[in-house]
Amino acid sequence: MNASSLPLGYKQRLALACALMHKPDILFLDEPTSGVDPLARREFWARVNALAEGGTTCLVTTHFMEEAEYCDHLVLMSLGEILAQGTPSEIKAKARRVDRPNPSMEDAFIALIEEHEQPTRRAS
Repeated sequence: MNASSLPLGYKQRLALACALMHKPDILFLDEPTSGVDPLARREFWARVNALAEGGTTCLVTTHFMEEAEYCDHLVLMSLGEILAQGTPSEIKAKARRVDRPNPSMEDAFIALIEEHEQPTRRAS
């Protein structure tokens, strides 16, 4: 069977296995759970967290903010600019407001983007 004929979830698993073959010190993963079912996502994050606990540095890009909470340090970016960086708790604290006392990571991301884009909207 050719790898190109595998379903996306299996392709993602295969890509992770190939990336781990040489026991890298740093692992770069770009949107590794995109198109993967929820069970495979959970399995992926369990493996990545185990790698991190074992000393492997894992850099992950994701658009899934609920997944970003699995990371111990985040950098939120929009249009190539850093909006915030820190732990998930630190970033959510930056988005805390009276009307939003316990923001989710997605709430924080949206609030930080809106705050960042506000000067641009005013100039328009």
